[in-house]
Amino acid sequence: MNVNARPSMLYKPFQPNFEKMLHSYSDYRASLTAPFGGGIQFYGFYMDDTNVNQMFVIPEGCMSLVICCYPDHPSANICGTLYKGRQGLFVRSECEYFVIRFLPGYAEHFFRFPIGEFSELEIPVGDVLPHAAELLERVVAKNTFHERVQAFEDFYGTYMRDRLEIPRLIEYLTDQIICSRGTLHVNDLSQDTGYSSRYLIKAFERYIGASPKLFSRIIRFQHVLESLENKHYKETLEQISELGYFDQNHFIKEFKEFSLTTPKKYIIKGTTGNLTDES
Repeated sequence: MNVNARPSMLYKPFQPNFEKMLHSYSDYRASLTAPFGGGIQFYGFYMDDTNVNQMFVIPEGCMSLVICCYPDHPSANICGTLYKGRQGLFVRSECEYFVIRFLPGYAEHFFRFPIGEFSELEIPVGDVLPHAAELLERVVAKNTFHERVQAFEDFYGTYMRDRLEIPRLIEYLTDQIICSRGTLHVNDLSQDTGYSSRYLIKAFERYIGASPKLFSRIIRFQHVLESLENKHYKETLEQISELGYFDQNHFIKEFKEFSLTTPKKYIIKGTTGNLTDES
């Protein structure tokens, strides 16, 4: 399959808190060619005292390497696949953050660990990645977002050498789920590929850090967010049955599980990006 046509290559997870509230937010999608093959996205921002207690992260189906570029005491954590919306991942204020986001299936090749071991966890990168101190030093020494992207690319070229890869089965399955907007079930995937459901679940735990069912729910939720950004609340509700929600209550419950707010409040607060449900 032509890499440019792959649905997962077009997948850009949306983090409304960061993209709407932080004027310093920048992002960059790595080239579809070597060495990353389109499997990495970068973003960065400055976290001040005003926003540090208002930020939350929503599930993406991705794993990230989060670097706090604080000059005197920098730090870096691996943030595993999230199952629910969460506050508290970016807790240091007056700090420039640089984040390497590994798209679904790609992190295992870089970290050489089953990704399910990191799910719902924050782990110091030095506990996992050889030469982590050097990576931190290279990134923090740079002053701009794009210089930090280049610093990571140089580090990768020094120590990884080979192309960032994803197993063909995982590549195919993630493409199918993203293309279906998260409506496929594991039985559908099993029949399509000829692999047992148990085998697919184990493969997803290793390379995605979530079951096929949960990953599909996350992709569906991300699609809903995109829809809400471009349509009215009523129009989004009209398609919930097509996306596999049982009813409106099911839709609202799952939306709040992932976003910490309701769809209606998301629409109301979405213009500012301050989406936390304080009621």
